[in-house]
Amino acid sequence: DYDNCERTKHIFNKINAIKKIWILFPHYGLTFEGANVYKCTSYKEDECYIDLFAQCQIQSGLRIAIDITGFIRPHLIYFIIALNRMGVNVIDLYYSEPQHYKDAEETYFSGFIDEVKLIEGCGSLINLPQTENDLLIVTAGYDDKLLAKVAQTRSKIKSKYFILGLPSLQPDMYQESMLKLYNAKETIGAIIERYSPAFDPFVTAQTISDIVKENPNHSNIYLSPLSTKPQALGVALYYIWNFQTLPVNIVFPYSKVYKTNTAYGIKKTWKYTFELPVFQ
Repeated sequence: DYDNCERTKHIFNKINAIKKIWILFPHYGLTFEGANVYKCTSYKEDECYIDLFAQCQIQSGLRIAIDITGFIRPHLIYFIIALNRMGVNVIDLYYSEPQHYKDAEETYFSGFIDEVKLIEGCGSLINLPQTENDLLIVTAGYDDKLLAKVAQTRSKIKSKYFILGLPSLQPDMYQESMLKLYNAKETIGAIIERYSPAFDPFVTAQTISDIVKENPNHSNIYLSPLSTKPQALGVALYYIWNFQTLPVNIVFPYSKVYKTNTAYGIKKTWKYTFELPVFQ
């Protein structure tokens, strides 16, 4: 995705591929032209990629690499799940860590929240009518208004788990995210804290699995990826492997405005390889 950020430009120039495509989301309000630029005309994640999938002729066995650094989280999760359901079972994912966020704990990534809803294609195949033992599992990041909004819309859920990024991407980032969480606690109410490395999707998915196992009498499960992109990958990974057998859903607070250049510097770049199930 193109977000006019040093981190995304760096990866795009470094990666060797037969074909490279910039995805331009309308949320950033940017103008960017070029033969390899795909412009999403819709804010909705399921409508965004229709022409892109047709142009790329997605088919089973295709090897795809995605730089997730500048992606909007619901669009990233939908993208991965859609590719998997089209037969793509191995995906390489790259993420470049920032040195710092420019506004430290005052960093905001999104604008006005329109609504909290299911990410398209990320609802459960098993909807349980009973809700008294619902679980809310949030990967918690900087944006306290997102945390509060999700908690408000699921206010009747008693068991709220917040997975914090520890170790964090940078030592100061954990303290900054904790400040934002405590800012929102009056709205959020009682929570149970868990920890997972901010840079590790696989441990994040395992942490979600552990929470679900700790609650064997759970009813519906709601996941909300509000932290780092690698932890958002962990949410997607857990969903892909479990949505057919568990009542698991992914919800997100949607905004039509996202900020660019919220961070500076590149600390390191991670590569994750997802080997995903084959769906018939």
